[in-house]
Amino acid sequence: MRLLLTIARKDFTLLLRDKAAVLVLIAMPLALVFILGSALGNLESGDFGIKVAIVNEDAGEVGGYIVEGLVQAEQIEDLFDIAVLDDAAEARRDVERGDLVAALVIPGDTSARVGARRPVTLEVLQDPGSPLGSGVWVGVVKAAVSYASSDLVLGQALAAELSGDAVAPGAPPSAPPSTGLPERTGIRVTNAEAETERSVSMISYFSAAMTAMFLLFGSMFGAFAFVKERREQTLARMLASPANRIQIVGGKGLGILFIGIAQFVVLVAGTTVLFRVDWGESMPAILLLGATGALAATGLAMTLAALGKTERAIGGIAPALIMLFAATGGSMIPVDQLPGWLKPLQVISPTYWTLDGFLDVMQGSTFVDIAPKAGAVALIAVLLYAFGMWRLSYE
Repeated sequence: MRLLLTIARKDFTLLLRDKAAVLVLIAMPLALVFILGSALGNLESGDFGIKVAIVNEDAGEVGGYIVEGLVQAEQIEDLFDIAVLDDAAEARRDVERGDLVAALVIPGDTSARVGARRPVTLEVLQDPGSPLGSGVWVGVVKAAVSYASSDLVLGQALAAELSGDAVAPGAPPSAPPSTGLPERTGIRVTNAEAETERSVSMISYFSAAMTAMFLLFGSMFGAFAFVKERREQTLARMLASPANRIQIVGGKGLGILFIGIAQFVVLVAGTTVLFRVDWGESMPAILLLGATGALAATGLAMTLAALGKTERAIGGIAPALIMLFAATGGSMIPVDQLPGWLKPLQVISPTYWTLDGFLDVMQGSTFVDIAPKAGAVALIAVLLYAFGMWRLSYE
């Protein structure tokens, strides 16, 4: 055991001195999380700031009612940056220049046409270069107009009822129908919240995704070290010592495992402090997944060292294999958005099981809940390690 730890400590120390390895294993995933978090920050806060405008040419109260409803609605105040303009031509120019994503023009005869119960057409100017933002604005306008229309129809119906227009001339007023309820009965409205799963923010998702993916990159540097020692005949000299092959490979594998665990701890701590990522309430479950992810990196390192005879060969094989695991595992895009033909490959991806476990813990799962997924990662690690040991060349 002492010999295993000596070899592991040696490999761990050498890797820490490799600035390129530290950059890839620590700095790069944190940088990617920061970039993705910055890009998706508007999605997180709900503050898109889509620049739109409203031009109200209607002198009546209907146009003002529509403007007031859109400007003061709390549901959309963080979604749009709404400007109220007086000139439709100016709004059109702003849309054409790209200064506005879209603009709503309320015609001058809107109130008159509504009063006459005639159809009204509102115009929405859209920037073709921003189909998403302008499409959202069109949907909001349609919903607001539909809501306003129902209010206006209800108001007209109530006005007609109160004025007696609904009663035939000369007919006696009819008694209200009996409801069997007390005379002062009112209607009480209560709010109820649906019970939903604990949501995972986009910054948390990609923190987990980058961590699961970059844990495997430690395997590449572990394989590099193995091939380098084989090329420089260091392995041959080690084999001439009292250490046997199992001890040598075990010690080097233990060193890669230590590297992965250290990398994982730094990434979890870094994303928690820098980006306030909530990794869930069960830290033992997170640590178990991190440890099995590091174990998968150890097994992959042995497979890479067996497949690649040179550093250049490993440099070509490792990124392709890791990116395949990452793509099928959800590190690039959520797994539910993957094409159907890729989904069967998920079961052989350690990234898939690790990331899925992270997300479960973030949503409230416990150590026991994610144990099967950690077991799947461990099984993949053992298979990769066994294949590497079987095919590994020491000379």
